[in-house]
Amino acid sequence: MSAAMEIVLRDLPGTLLTITSVREGESAVRDGRIRMSCSKDGAECGQGWYQQVLPNSPGIRGRIATLAPILHWGVCTVWDWLRIFAPQHEFGSWPTQILADAYGGDNATEVNARTGCTGCPLAAVDGALAVIVETDGWRHLWPLLWLKPIYRWMRLPAQRLRKLGVERLKDGSIAKNPQRMGPLTLEARLQALDWILNIQRTVCEGACAAGYPERGIDLINAEEETLIRQLIADRTFPQKWDGGEPSAAAWLDSVYSDGSVQPILFRDLVGS
Repeated sequence: MSAAMEIVLRDLPGTLLTITSVREGESAVRDGRIRMSCSKDGAECGQGWYQQVLPNSPGIRGRIATLAPILHWGVCTVWDWLRIFAPQHEFGSWPTQILADAYGGDNATEVNARTGCTGCPLAAVDGALAVIVETDGWRHLWPLLWLKPIYRWMRLPAQRLRKLGVERLKDGSIAKNPQRMGPLTLEARLQALDWILNIQRTVCEGACAAGYPERGIDLINAEEETLIRQLIADRTFPQKWDGGEPSAAAWLDSVYSDGSVQPILFRDLVGS
């Protein structure tokens, strides 16, 4: 994001203001960060959250600020905005009622409903999506229910690589997590890409068939797909990984941060 902002600011004078929807009460960690910086840059508690120094990229330092104008909004205020005010002409005519309906309708406030990422693998139940796919005009989104299983599949050891043993850092010390799991294998990347593109294609075809072509989705566009496939073809891995590491599902001798090794018990069973 910093790189994208830097490109934008090259052709613009002055500074850039980014408006976020951060609110107090969403998480203890976030509340702690807000309390630590609520008076930064001359701001006063109660007026929102304004910071002039983010992010810290050299190309945009001092030229970007962030503002969280709904910092002190309660859940009831958020849902009143979505259901009542935002759809009104003077506030932009945003069709946001469906969000309130999907997250509980009149009960959204009582259940403290929150929006989130579609198919988030960390959420036990994607309640909003389950409601949306049963709503007239949006039933074509049902293939999005496949996303959560795919994301969870991608996190399994069988689809990922693992560091083999003791890893020395530049200062000669041993990495604290010498056998950590790392990136997806190239095969898993390609499989996940094909699955997600199939979901996207199915949803868009369903939207057209239902008479709502504008209600299709764009999970991965053509430019992104081309880049992903090229990175896979080039065997591109994150720093400190080269693709030669073993599968994270393989049985390995345990290596600890002090360099000690605990051999696998019953090693003769590993290959069976």
